[in-house]
Amino acid sequence: MADQWKLLKDVRRIGANALEAGIAVPKDSLWFTGHFPGEPILPGIALVHTVYEAIEEDALERGESASTPLLKKVRFTGPVRPGDVIHLSVTGENENMKGFLNFKIAVQDKVICTGQVSVTKK
Repeated sequence: MADQWKLLKDVRRIGANALEAGIAVPKDSLWFTGHFPGEPILPGIALVHTVYEAIEEDALERGESASTPLLKKVRFTGPVRPGDVIHLSVTGENENMKGFLNFKIAVQDKVICTGQVSVTKK
């Protein structure tokens, strides 16, 4: 059975210290339940969750495990609605994608969330 909470569709490395992902937000996603009746908006935690998923999936592809213990400087500047297609980009300062990584989430060309997450790998 598919995880009905998972929004992330694909993650790909676009450089030694960068990855990106496409996310299609289903109109019937469980994330919209109760948030908000008559005016559905994807909760911010769902966006942050996709960032964590992308980092973890990239680490798994490399035979590593990743921990994301700290989130900071998160800013939400616009809504995500049912049916939107989101573009996620994550960049790091070094090739191993450890330390602080910056992320940006956009709907079409409009940035709707930015932030930083710390990553440790084992």
